[in-house]
Amino acid sequence: MTTSDELRFIARVARMYYLDNMKQPDIAKHLYISQATVSRLLKKASKKGIVEISVNTPKDTFLELEEKIKNHFGLSEVIIASCEQDEETQILSRIGQAAAQFFCATMQQDEVIGISSWSESLLSMVNHLNNNFKISAKKIIQIQGGIGSPTVQKHATILSSKLAKITHAEQVLLPAQGIIGSTEARTILMADPYVQATLDQFKEITMAVVGIGPISLAKLEADSGNILTPKEMNTITQKKAVGDICLHFYDHKGRPLQTAIDQRIIGITLEQLQKIPRVIGIAGGKVKMDAILGALSGRLVNILITDQFTAIRIAEKI
Repeated sequence: MTTSDELRFIARVARMYYLDNMKQPDIAKHLYISQATVSRLLKKASKKGIVEISVNTPKDTFLELEEKIKNHFGLSEVIIASCEQDEETQILSRIGQAAAQFFCATMQQDEVIGISSWSESLLSMVNHLNNNFKISAKKIIQIQGGIGSPTVQKHATILSSKLAKITHAEQVLLPAQGIIGSTEARTILMADPYVQATLDQFKEITMAVVGIGPISLAKLEADSGNILTPKEMNTITQKKAVGDICLHFYDHKGRPLQTAIDQRIIGITLEQLQKIPRVIGIAGGKVKMDAILGALSGRLVNILITDQFTAIRIAEKI
């Protein structure tokens, strides 16, 4: 049983630490006790109810919802951006802002960052980054070939180029289309020394930033000259695909679907992606719900950045 004198001493230590903002070594020196004793007494202060710690959730934040989704899917982190309207343009802007903030706050010195070549969500993130980076990434690696037309491939190059410039990093391009016209053409391109040099560097990636695509083509993909024929899209639908990451399709449990299309893709595989320590998926909106749920269920990403409306729908499904 703790006596009143002991409680008083515990309260004294707690007051010095929490109210007087003294550091533990200074408290130990002032009271002629060890730092380990200070730490033990602070723990007792919490256990005895002398100190009660509360966190006031700021307006337009969703900490409980983030925790619920994170814990259910076993993710490292979930970031939910506030939106006034459940509308695509606003969602893109807000998740881009949230992703930019998270990227700035968590990027480490000499990170090797992989970025998929084309996604409106990723473009929004890069456009919201500022140029005041105090630390530098080592490399920005394009992990997916440009999709379709030369115009879209140019945009893909600009995306990684801009990120490389902002983070003071070396830009490593993947000089090929995302989907090649035939397996024979893919074999030839895969043997190209410049393509192979980029593919060999995928194993160095410490953080990947990817979009999560629905089965219905996103506008930028639809404008690309098109990457898949109606027949191929029908095959994917018949296999019950719900979405894609880096042009690799998966079902509602996140299981990769084997299709002939895989033999025409140049870029990172889902197996390679899952070996990367941090894989940030940026996506939101009604049309991407099934794709996001599948990606989370299969742990194809371990960090999700989305909007509040999409997060609420995810929570209702779990």
